Amino acid sequence: MLSEKAKSEIKTLMATYPDQRSAVMPALHLAQHEVGWLPDDVVQDIADLIGLSKTEVNGVATFYTMYAREKPGKHTIMFCADLPCALRGAEEMLEHLEHKLGCKAGQTSADGKITLKEAECLGGCDHAPVMLIDGVEHQQDLTNQKIDEIVERLQKS
Repeated sequence: MLSEKAKSEIKTLMATYPDQRSAVMPALHLAQHEVGWLPDDVVQDIADLIGLSKTEVNGVATFYTMYAREKPGKHTIMFCADLPCALRGAEEMLEHLEHKLGCKAGQTSADGKITLKEAECLGGCDHAPVMLIDGVEHQQDLTNQKIDEIVERLQKS
């Protein structure tokens, strides 16, 4: 459930658009920033505020990959699957990473520690394959051994 402060901020956002329904994406961003993800009750709060159905808001939240409709793990790994990384073995490394975590890309490990997501480009083509951890830690020139070390470090934190 959204705080009164967040609801007030969404109402302020709505006033900046000729059609208040256009505030749905910034409202989703604001809500996700506050809650950490977009559970059903938060999607309903946004729908009620903006004047859309829950299904319409959910359609936006599930279409765009920047919105999390499932609770993420403590850490998020974005693993690049773009062509330069693929040419350097990223597909096999992603399978190795999925096996190591016990979950597929788009899911969270059973211990709730790590959410794994595929990314189309992380801007590290000259050091492919690459991954981004928690949006700030860029790992490059990956190998299965390096992936294992990173995962073990994240699981301990």
